[in-house]
Amino acid sequence: MIQALSQTPGFEIKALSVYTLQLCSEPNDSYRRPNCFTIPSVLKACVSAFSSVKPIQEIHAQLLKLGTYSDAYVGSTLLDSYSKCNGIEFAQRVFEEMPERNVVSWNSMISAFAKGGDVNSAKRLFEEMPERNLVSWTSLISGYAQNGYFSETLATFENMGKAGVKPNEITLVSVISACANLGALEFGRKIHSFMENNHYNFDLFVASSLVDMYCKCGVVQDALILYKKMQLKNVVTCSSMIVGLALNGRPMEAIGIFEEMRFHCMIPNDITFIGVLCACCHAGLVEKGKFYFSCMTKEYSLVPKLQHYACIIDLLGRAGQLDQAYQFINEMPIKPDAIVWGALLGACRIHKNNKLGIFAAQRILELDPEHSGGLVFLSNAYARVGDWNGLKKVRRIMKTLGMKKVPGKSWIELSNVVHQFFAGDKSHPQDDNIYAN
Repeated sequence: MIQALSQTPGFEIKALSVYTLQLCSEPNDSYRRPNCFTIPSVLKACVSAFSSVKPIQEIHAQLLKLGTYSDAYVGSTLLDSYSKCNGIEFAQRVFEEMPERNVVSWNSMISAFAKGGDVNSAKRLFEEMPERNLVSWTSLISGYAQNGYFSETLATFENMGKAGVKPNEITLVSVISACANLGALEFGRKIHSFMENNHYNFDLFVASSLVDMYCKCGVVQDALILYKKMQLKNVVTCSSMIVGLALNGRPMEAIGIFEEMRFHCMIPNDITFIGVLCACCHAGLVEKGKFYFSCMTKEYSLVPKLQHYACIIDLLGRAGQLDQAYQFINEMPIKPDAIVWGALLGACRIHKNNKLGIFAAQRILELDPEHSGGLVFLSNAYARVGDWNGLKKVRRIMKTLGMKKVPGKSWIELSNVVHQFFAGDKSHPQDDNIYAN
């Protein structure tokens, strides 16, 4: 009964009520006392119902009293429950106090560290493991990918292959994501080919990851081919394709996919609208962009975020409608951030509107006093209008901050090695390699 209730959404509290009745049974009635099969379901119900450490601690105390804490399966579940409720320190204590650890316990702790952002501890534990399985490798690889350690993701994946462990779809999604963020196109293509040759299941998650990877690597045509082959598509897949087309200079195709979504009654999300608004910006479709922005609230009941407002400011600004963009900012129901003011500042730079640009730059610096873009614009604008006192003040601030222009950065993949270059960098490319086969 407890297991059934804990696995049914909305019935977790009832599962805990049954568990409480079980605890209130006669102390000598061993048949009704909770055991190692009951506790994992109770912990699952606690996590789903409360997402808090305190109820887990109460169950933990009962385990110690009941004497079922020593069971490896119960210990692993307790550890995992703490980690899901952001109680990483409690999870670590459980792991260290476990009288017997199995591979599940080790994997749970590695996953807990990785999800908490402590990839160094996850790696250390991984290296200390007496034995590793697919879940061990996948936990570390996913942890690296989720925390932005993309080169380490690819290096660990290669070591996994050398160890003779075959990846599953979950592993490959993390690796594909790392390829997308590194711009490692050839590595990503090898993963795609490997999956086809080994008859992997191209489910929605895998296919969406590949579409995103090809788009981010600038090979939007390959992304489109894969997208059109997919029998099933969801909002994530469509949104990835829309954003990819918009950012790769094919705005009308992005808008076309969005219209297909609407035709098939697929409900878009926040990311979808960022993509379609970005497409309108690149195509100069001001009225269409305004229409889609209104659709967010009127048709889909989505609350626009600062990114959506920034898209509209950018749309109006690119079209030279600077006064309307400024008025739009003043009418926003939420306080504009540096990104919103930055969109207006960019438009002022394009259309050489020093007066409004200076105002926008000052608003940016109020929010972020060390914003290099705002300071550089102010410096140049004051010089153009002959405000030497203003120029002197800005230059003094820049000197005090030790501000230097952030160099441009790019990636290139040569002979299966990804290199990172900075503008003006004269170092040998081998010094900057990110990963190598």
